[in-house]
Amino acid sequence: MAIDNVARSEGSHLGKTIHFKGDISGGDDLSVDGEVQGSIQLPGQIVVVGPHGNLSAEIQAREIVVHGKIKGNAKAQDRIEVSRSGSVLGDLAMARISIQDGAFIQGRVDIRVADAAAPRPAASAPAASLPPPAAASAQPQQPSFLDRKP
Repeated sequence: MAIDNVARSEGSHLGKTIHFKGDISGGDDLSVDGEVQGSIQLPGQIVVVGPHGNLSAEIQAREIVVHGKIKGNAKAQDRIEVSRSGSVLGDLAMARISIQDGAFIQGRVDIRVADAAAPRPAASAPAASLPPPAAASAQPQQPSFLDRKP
């Protein structure tokens, strides 16, 4: 994969035998095959969690690729990719996501479009065509699949 090669050749690499406790920040891409406890703050960079990587960390990066394990929340400005060998136990927030068959994710997935913060233009339909709020709330609520009890 091209991202693996970029992170390893032009960035920093923590090998399988490295155990790191603390906060990581900087301006280089990062590839982790060891253990990290703490936080990784590389907002404009790529973080690759290698197949032997085991992170108990909050991660913020431009892109995050997971082949190993993450226990903690991950936030990417662009995308998160979880490969078939990857697992994430925590919430994910990103603009795009790729999840391969066999990947494990337990947590919330929040897909945020980059332009979501920008105000949207007003609807062009006349206000009279919208149902009044009372009519919408007068209809009975359908039970959700998630509301069922086992």
